[in-house]
This record gives sequence, structure tokens and C-alpha cells, in this order.
Amino acid sequence: MARLAASFVSTNASLDLYAVIDNDDPKWDEYAKNDDYKCLPSENKTGGCAHALNDAARLLLDYSRFPLYDLYIFMGDDHLPRSLDWDKAFEKALLGKTGIAYGDDLLQGQNLPTAFAMTRDIVDELRGITFPGCKHLYFDNFVKQLGIDLDCLVYLPDVIIEHLHPAAGKAEMDEGYARVNQVKWYEEDLLTLQTYLRSTEYADLVYALK
Repeated sequence: MARLAASFVSTNASLDLYAVIDNDDPKWDEYAKNDDYKCLPSENKTGGCAHALNDAARLLLDYSRFPLYDLYIFMGDDHLPRSLDWDKAFEKALLGKTGIAYGDDLLQGQNLPTAFAMTRDIVDELRGITFPGCKHLYFDNFVKQLGIDLDCLVYLPDVIIEHLHPAAGKAEMDEGYARVNQVKWYEEDLLTLQTYLRSTEYADLVYALK
């Protein structure tokens, strides 16, 4: 998070940066004392990130407690913005409309939005930023499919948000990465996604946003 916060400064980004921290994280108090980002709590017990991110999105929709944001931008703590004024590029692409935008992560490129911006109306209707029941995987696939179904997906190839992932040879495959990339989780999250995309709930979501 310190690296991510520093990259916001070096790329001239003017955004509120939040770290989503599980309530039982032993370093919660240490994180909360920093001045570079704000911490949001999550009751997440899955071991993945999706539940925590949906918790955070719902918290940020509480306008009595937080500013009224037009855009919600997701990055993992292994993403690193490289392009100057990348946030303004997202704003230019999306503000005043319904949409999802993403840049080049130097790993998946146009193929998948591993980091992305999403307009408030989508977050509000979805009550989060990814599909219900997701643990950790395939929510970039979901975000891309939703953008395609809404005809509002925007790829910005000049916006570089590097993904420092083991698959790119830019991080070690440590216990944390190994846990969330286990075969069982791929199977479970894929089935959950496929079931959701065929559901009436998803059809209603697309209908409400079109």
C-alpha cells in the first residue's frame, strides 16, 4: 500500500485512496495510523479479496459517511500506476455516462481488466464491484462481460497500470498468492460466475443499467 500510495503522488493522481483491511488483520492498527491512505474494514472470512471489496463498495455508497464518488477504481496491492494523470484519463472516458474503463496492465493488456474504473450507477445497482459469491478469481472476467453486455466497456491502451504478479515474473509465488490461486478456487469461482451470468438476477442488473 505504501508503494501504491507513492505511485499516486508520482503520477499526479488526485484521488482518495482506501485500503480494504480484514477486521482480524493483526496489523490493522498499524495500517490505520498511516497518513497516505484511509482504511476500510471488512468482515471477510473467505481468504480472497472479492467479499472484502464488495463490503468496501457498499460502505462507500453510504453518502452520509463518505463523499459522493462518481467513479470507483479498483487496484490490487500488486498494481502500480505508471502513466501521468491516469485518473484524469478514466474520468474523461467515463464521467457523465454509464461505463467501465481499464488500461494496459502489461500482463493481460486488452484481454482482461485486472484494474478498472466503474461508474457509480453500476456499483449502486450491483451493490459491489463484482459478482455475488465470488471469492477471489474471475471477477476481472465478470467486469469485462458486464461491460460488453452493457455496451460500455472502454480500453485505454495508453493508461499503464502495471500488474506486478508472479505470472509476469514480477513477484514471488508466496503463500498468499498460492492460497488464492489454488485449483479448487478456480473451479468454484468459475461455476459461481457461470451460474450468475445465466441468472435472472444478472439479467435484471443489465436491464436496470441499460
